Amino acid sequence: MLIAALHSRLICRPGCEDALATWGLDPLPQRWTISGEAQLSYTRSHTSHDEAREQARWGVPNELRQLQPAIAVYPQHVIHVARAPGGDDVPGPQRYMITVQVMLHTWATAVREADAREIARTTMDTHLRALAEAGITLSTPTWQCTESPDDATPDPVGIDAQGAAGAVQLTDGDGIAAATVARDVAVHALVGLRRSIRARAIRALVDDEFGGVHQHAAQRVNQFLVDLGLGPLPQAHHITVTADLTLPVGDGTAQDAGDAARHRMRAATTINPDEARPWTSYGWSIPENATVDQDGWRIHWRHEYEMWLRGHDTSADATTAAEALVRADLTRALAGTDHCLVTVTASVESQGIDFYLDPDSD
Repeated sequence: MLIAALHSRLICRPGCEDALATWGLDPLPQRWTISGEAQLSYTRSHTSHDEAREQARWGVPNELRQLQPAIAVYPQHVIHVARAPGGDDVPGPQRYMITVQVMLHTWATAVREADAREIARTTMDTHLRALAEAGITLSTPTWQCTESPDDATPDPVGIDAQGAAGAVQLTDGDGIAAATVARDVAVHALVGLRRSIRARAIRALVDDEFGGVHQHAAQRVNQFLVDLGLGPLPQAHHITVTADLTLPVGDGTAQDAGDAARHRMRAATTINPDEARPWTSYGWSIPENATVDQDGWRIHWRHEYEMWLRGHDTSADATTAAEALVRADLTRALAGTDHCLVTVTASVESQGIDFYLDPDSD
């Protein structure tokens, strides 16, 4: 599932590798380049010994270029060129037996270098039989090196499933009880894997590994989870609430009054949302609306809340709940203060996947 997500560019490669390592699974398959040496022998017609040697030095039989899986063959030096027996009395081009030292390159997709080498050996065994039928002999290659794997995205199709660590192995003598245990272990492992995939996908979204517009990335992650048969991400209403109020702030200058109002409203200012106050909020004074009476200054203050609320069927329900939360927060923050809450206005900015997600609980 992770490989399918990586192939679809729903998650980044480092994130995928991190998730696999966290779960104790094999790393991603890589595309390896395996190199080796061998001797190539074949018979071809040429007009002269020099032509046979020259063409052997720079070219190889066409049958080698048609091999699948692909293998690249590069001549290194000519070992032997000689006329084939029985051709001296035949006019025109003669048959020459040619042996050339060649360098081989082939490619394999595997998790480990040892596996890549084994795939290369298996591929070459198949090629040796096919070449022999065409009258071409290639000695068993001596594999010399395997280049570092590249970063090619693995193909999600055709990658063999790996057995889960800790799986219960049943023998012919196991009964219903053992089968039940095996089923329970498999179900538990599947639940854990599904939970881990969901948590990792949400973590990538929370940490902004995707970049760009958050809601667009959230929709992609949501579709990825739904396609895997997992539950969708929680939906919420994005709401802005504006509260206008007046605050008594005592005597002094207008500047003193503004400073006192800001100090008093710190209790209602939130930068980092949490479970108790799932919003951000801040405010500012409106100096032109300030008044003075026998008790000193009264400052007009505007406080704005931004929140995402879940669990409401309609926008009206969401705004009603948002207004209630704001009134309760201001009552708590300004307890004991002779403030006057003039108006509270809530509006829905949008509806979509909740901006504040928790990988451990969502």
